[in-house]
Amino acid sequence: MIGSTSKSGEETADLSSRTTDKDNQFSTSDRYGHYSKEEEEEGIVGLDDEFERSAISCFRYFLVFLMIFAAIAGGASSYFYLERQEDVHFGKEFGIVAGDIKQLSYRRLSERVAELQSLASTLTGLAINSNTTWPYFTDDNYPVIVSSFMKTIQSDIIFISPIVHDVENKEWSNYTQRRQHWIADSLAFQQEPQPDNVTDIFPSIFRLSAGDKIPEEGSGPFLPIWQTIRAPRNGDMVNFNMRSDTHYSNVFDTVLETKASAMTDLLGLSNQDFVQLYDPDIQQLVQTQPHSLFLQPVFEDSTGQEVVAILNSDVSWLPLFALLSDNPIPPVHIVVDGGCDVAFTMKVTGQKSEFVGFGDHHEPAYNDFGIEFPFAPDVTTQHIAGSDCTYTVRVFPTSEFYYTYHLKYPAVFGGVFGGVFLFMCLILYLYDSAVRMRQRRLLHVASRSEQLLSVLYPKSIRDRLFGLEKKEDGNGTTKGNRNNTEVGEIVKSSRFQLKSFIKSNPNGGSLDAFSSKPIADLFLDSTVIFADICGFTAWSSVREPAQVFTLLESVYRAFDVIAKKRKVFKVETVGDCYVAVTGLPEPTKDHANIMASFAREIVDRFGELVGFLETTLGPDTAELGIRVGMHSGPITAGVLRGDKSRFQLFGDTVNTASRIESTGMRNRIQVSGETAHLIGNAGRGHLLRSRAQPVRAKGKGKLQTYWLLTTEEEEHELATSAHNGEDFDKSIRSTLPEDFESANHYAVEAMLPAKLKRLCQWNVDVLAKSLKQIVAHRMATGFKTKQFEEALDEKEDAIKRQIYILDEVVEIVPLPEFDAEVYKRQKDVDEIELPEVVMEQMQLYISSIALMYRKNPFHNFEHASHVTMSVSKLLSRIVAAEDLLNADETVTKSHDIGGSIHDHTFGIGGSIHDHTYGITSDPITRFSVILAALIHDVDHSGVSNAQLVKDEHMVAKQFKNKSVAEQNSTFLAWDLLMEPRFKDFRRTIYAAPLELDRFRQLIANTVLATDIMDKELQTLRRKRWDAAFSGTMAITSSDERTDVNRKATIVIEHLIQASDVSHTMQHWHVYRKWNERLFEEMVRAYKRGKLEKNPADFWFQGEIGFFDHYIIPLAKKLKECGVFGVSSDEYLNYAMDNRREWEEKGEAFVAEMVERFGGDMEDGGPVVEGLDLLL
Repeated sequence: MIGSTSKSGEETADLSSRTTDKDNQFSTSDRYGHYSKEEEEEGIVGLDDEFERSAISCFRYFLVFLMIFAAIAGGASSYFYLERQEDVHFGKEFGIVAGDIKQLSYRRLSERVAELQSLASTLTGLAINSNTTWPYFTDDNYPVIVSSFMKTIQSDIIFISPIVHDVENKEWSNYTQRRQHWIADSLAFQQEPQPDNVTDIFPSIFRLSAGDKIPEEGSGPFLPIWQTIRAPRNGDMVNFNMRSDTHYSNVFDTVLETKASAMTDLLGLSNQDFVQLYDPDIQQLVQTQPHSLFLQPVFEDSTGQEVVAILNSDVSWLPLFALLSDNPIPPVHIVVDGGCDVAFTMKVTGQKSEFVGFGDHHEPAYNDFGIEFPFAPDVTTQHIAGSDCTYTVRVFPTSEFYYTYHLKYPAVFGGVFGGVFLFMCLILYLYDSAVRMRQRRLLHVASRSEQLLSVLYPKSIRDRLFGLEKKEDGNGTTKGNRNNTEVGEIVKSSRFQLKSFIKSNPNGGSLDAFSSKPIADLFLDSTVIFADICGFTAWSSVREPAQVFTLLESVYRAFDVIAKKRKVFKVETVGDCYVAVTGLPEPTKDHANIMASFAREIVDRFGELVGFLETTLGPDTAELGIRVGMHSGPITAGVLRGDKSRFQLFGDTVNTASRIESTGMRNRIQVSGETAHLIGNAGRGHLLRSRAQPVRAKGKGKLQTYWLLTTEEEEHELATSAHNGEDFDKSIRSTLPEDFESANHYAVEAMLPAKLKRLCQWNVDVLAKSLKQIVAHRMATGFKTKQFEEALDEKEDAIKRQIYILDEVVEIVPLPEFDAEVYKRQKDVDEIELPEVVMEQMQLYISSIALMYRKNPFHNFEHASHVTMSVSKLLSRIVAAEDLLNADETVTKSHDIGGSIHDHTFGIGGSIHDHTYGITSDPITRFSVILAALIHDVDHSGVSNAQLVKDEHMVAKQFKNKSVAEQNSTFLAWDLLMEPRFKDFRRTIYAAPLELDRFRQLIANTVLATDIMDKELQTLRRKRWDAAFSGTMAITSSDERTDVNRKATIVIEHLIQASDVSHTMQHWHVYRKWNERLFEEMVRAYKRGKLEKNPADFWFQGEIGFFDHYIIPLAKKLKECGVFGVSSDEYLNYAMDNRREWEEKGEAFVAEMVERFGGDMEDGGPVVEGLDLLL
């Protein structure tokens, strides 16, 4: 029994053990999803688990495939995107080069035409002065005169062919034998040896036949070759009849018939007889390089009626297409096709132009990139095949040019992008493999641990230990029971409570003030920032409450986004002040550096926001600024509990930060010495600038503070240190987009910065008001606007050809007389609606003018708008006749003394009209003066007229070294206005030739009046002022009418002069702003070698002299002329106040500017050195 019992017990134990093992193994697989081989063979694994494993495996492979696909797609996308960007960049750069070539070739050939015309005029004058009758004219100074022209136009030979008629043939032969000594004289001038046969010229006019010289005996006229430079060494070509050359006979006949210059086809390619007569070196030159002959008629006198000779000059094609830039520019091919003769190819690399060969030799692979344009369409060209043949220029990139902008970057970046993705795939696969291996190990350990526990505990106890027991709830469903272990209450530190409060109550709330200890702590390393909106009080005083909150919400919301990104904790906002802190609740050693980045970013963001909000919140919104102060140190922070719990900062650090903010400056960041030290230790000391003088803070005494550079200030310093002034020699049009001339005003405005867009819109509104006055006045006169269309077109073309604008300045601009009936019939300006097309063209014109201003600190579009504002203000202060009519309407209607209402109106209005010299009574005058103010500094290079003349700049030569910048601005602005796309705008300004004349004269006089450094012009203006305002007068005669117009002209000139320097006659802060910008501009000019003296050496004394000798006398003249009302007193008072304040603070201000913009101050120096740059 015992044995049997024992055996039975063992079997029972064995069975129990096997059952338990199976239960344990099943429970393990049930919990961890891991099955042994035996379990799988015994069918323990369920179908759901098998599906789950398959799904996970499939998802894993799909993820790998997706990442590989993303790698390939990303690499390909980046490759094609970068390749496209290269194509766009290449097209843009090539278009710029081709455009430069086109403009330069046009200009250079035009300059050569002008030089030859000037030489022809010189020869005409010499013949007249010597009382010589053509063709018997030989000038002994011919080599001296012509050689200077040859250098300018880069010609190798210039000769003259007088017209000899048949009756003069014999006498001409005798004359040439007597005067052939000019050949020897010219060779001596050229310092060349004289051959023995130098005087063996053919005794009569001849032609070539089979290489033999045959005397001409026909009816003529003949064109023999006479005086030549370079002079021939053997005299063979002298007396050769150019008309006898069949290749050129038609060309010469055309010149004689049309009396206009012409250009031939290529020399040396056809059988031109006279080429055979050249000296061998000249023959070699014209046959191996492209040359043409330019023919210029020489007239008997200045009337240009009779052609007496033809001036012949060889023109080399190569210099016409060379670029100006010294920068390395990849080469391009230029193919010139004559249309009727052989083409030729050049290779242009920057300023170097090389001849490739006759024919089209550009690289065919770049046919699609070719840019074609006609060569000098304004110059007549003649060919042997007929006058219909014209030159066409095609510009093609070379392979070197193409591959300069098509590098291997797309392939490299595409490969790197794809490689990075593939590497990420590999890393992810390895990571997944490692995770699965680790899971297997953990499952194995868990299985072993469970097996061990299963021996010690029953299954129910084991499940409770693992928290796996299931409990039935009241609804009959089962749910897992939580761990029954009681967790004791954790005693939290105050810092933990503080952090919990901040995270759980970010907006504050109610806390029981006595339920626990206060939530507060000391943070030793923190930085506090105060940011206050400057000008907010004055701005908000004229705004609706909704507008005030719109501004604050927009600004604070933007600051909150930046704070969240930078991990800066916002404490509170008090009115227009924003308070934030770093270093809590999460302590960090980098708290000052983080706050510095935050401060710089909110200053940038604030500027963007107020500029954007100006369009909805009204004027002056963009002028709001922000003043920022920062200090670092220990802070006590805590939750002030009560009805409205709030997070608060306490301590001296907070108070100091507030004082530093209040002593700061607009749009600048002021930091304490402690904060500056921490920022410097963080490696950003280059952004700190010590404040010149310690600040005095309430309760702190003197504190040495530092400026933390904003992004704008940093970029400004980098730009100044890099001497990045605009290159004057770059044509203003070449800096504009390629489609500039065809763009509408929306496209042009898109090219402008936001601030310039706002200024453009303001200028449009100002000019639109004046333009409406012109329309209202024209409607009141009953003027027909279409009857002078053809006359206006002709006059516009004539004015456009006038380049030297100084000749157009007149002493008196005649203004129309006052017509009371017209003003009585005139509509209210607010009732006038300008056509949409006129408004669009005006917006496009003003936006285009803004683009034509350079990015100078002072002479820029913003300054032009400031001058325009001053002009508008002064014009508005002049009492206008129509204003008086409206004001005295009641008096006029009640007039019962003798005369009629009309007589009374004319008497009052006419007298006021004469008192103001008719300036504001004529709307065209007002519009012209305002527009002149807007355009008066177009394309100003930041360099003075004197420097341009000294540099012998092309623009200075063009305008004969007189009022260079002013004439250039007028020329460019007028040339833009004359474009066809502004025709409706022009016709609204003027509708008759007389109005066009007055508009042009006013523009020329007004802009040229801003040149105050020309001593001759200043002397003339001073004499006119003394003559005009030396006494009183009454308007009774035509001569007195002229005196009134003279006074009006003088007043307009002084009005624009005062407006050009109006910042000196305005509030001190305005004066200081523009004075600083002018100083910066002159420092840039000095560093570029465009100013002889350092501005820092003479700025302080120079400003005093400028006030004493120009500004204050000018302000007094405004008062003396008696038409500007209270503005004259206002300008004079501000000028004198600014002069006094400059004398007190100017030296410190100059020292501050020197520190900011560079340059060392020295004692002495001229008082007004470089002052002409101001105007």
